[in-house]
Amino acid sequence: MKIGIVSRKEQNLKLLEALKAIELWGKNRSDKIVYAPEARLKECDVLVAIGGDGTVLSAAHIACGKQIPIVGINAGRTGFLAEYKLEEIPVVLDALSTGKFNTQDRLMLDCNVYLKNKKILSRTVLNEVFIHAHAPERMINLEVKINDKFLTEYWADSLILATPTGSTAYNLAAGGPIIYPSAEAFVLNPVNPRSLSVRPIVIPASSVCKIKCVAGSAAEMVFDGHFTEQLDEKAQLRICRSSHVTRFAHTGDSGFVPALREKLGWTGKMKI
Repeated sequence: MKIGIVSRKEQNLKLLEALKAIELWGKNRSDKIVYAPEARLKECDVLVAIGGDGTVLSAAHIACGKQIPIVGINAGRTGFLAEYKLEEIPVVLDALSTGKFNTQDRLMLDCNVYLKNKKILSRTVLNEVFIHAHAPERMINLEVKINDKFLTEYWADSLILATPTGSTAYNLAAGGPIIYPSAEAFVLNPVNPRSLSVRPIVIPASSVCKIKCVAGSAAEMVFDGHFTEQLDEKAQLRICRSSHVTRFAHTGDSGFVPALREKLGWTGKMKI
């Protein structure tokens, strides 16, 4: 079982501690641990992302199309994807190296840009597509269709299209709903819309969402916080469920509900 290590470039004390623990575990198992480059990581049986959710997203893009299971070790700030703590590293690596783990697949979205019915850009995301104006002081004006039916024109600071996995990221900070990871849906969340009647909407994962800039405007698209591209006036962004998934590995008792309580600091006694 080859274990690939994906870590953030900026080093901090937590990251150094994590890498030291991995080095110690692999002292007599050097054949099991693989570091960069990316081409070698794509050949691994499982990936361990050391950092925060951004590092896990990087691992997801490395694994895209390969369905390599991913485990996140939290060496950053609060995040839902990097679920394991530094002190759990030896136990996690033991479980991974012996294949004693379960997997869960997460929905991804294909984001394709067309110009005159010709595809000019294609990205696949695990978290979200973030659409905003070029200048921070400007608002966006976007026409949105769901399954070729006109939904509305969004006039807002920005627009977020988030998967269930991405619902606990920027979408949550922008007042959007939390979606259970296994739900077959994604959310459209306008940030600071001009009209108070405009609210986030959750749509089925089988839907095709088509977005274009209203005449005379343009926007930028940010995919999973990593890749930025321009959406020109005459182009159209089409978003649909991807045939690819991100596969997460779980080595013990873990889950989304406990993560909600811990990460969001939910309190209160359980009532029977």
